[in-house]
Amino acid sequence: MPVDIRDHPDAPSIEELREFTLVPVSREEIETRVGAGEELRELNLREERNDVYVQLNSDPDEPGSSLDIGMVLYRLVQLFGTPQVPGFEAGGDVSDRDDTTFKYLFRLIREGDIEGELPEEWLVTVFDNHVDLGVALAGWSGDGVDPSVYGDDVALVSLALATNVVTEPVTCAYEDKWY
Repeated sequence: MPVDIRDHPDAPSIEELREFTLVPVSREEIETRVGAGEELRELNLREERNDVYVQLNSDPDEPGSSLDIGMVLYRLVQLFGTPQVPGFEAGGDVSDRDDTTFKYLFRLIREGDIEGELPEEWLVTVFDNHVDLGVALAGWSGDGVDPSVYGDDVALVSLALATNVVTEPVTCAYEDKWY
């Protein structure tokens, strides 16, 4: 039976997630790679995994609970600016988009020693998938990376970190003040 990532027994704890950094891949890097003929390969975890999912809003009628995909996009824009993946940027033509209207590409970097077989870094996309949170493992064809060969640890860390970023408060510094 599928379990929400926040309740999954093998999902990393908040303390373990602090050992990872989510860094947006620059639009210039994306355009350079696409211009060189590389393809971004993605493995949508919502579609590929039947044991884990992300529940944004458990009861939409419950007062005080209003996390939906619009709030996810708002949160991502606050933290990282507008989506940087060409074709999914803010204000673009959406007439040919069926399932996804925004997409971010991140480099997920492991900062510390974590149990399991995790690479030093890998790519993840965060997007809307049929008005739900979509998270995909990704890799450039030019790097010879096939996202489908990543293990469960990579999938669970990616899903847990993306979910945590869009659902939990984030401590940040602005003008030398902590918020």
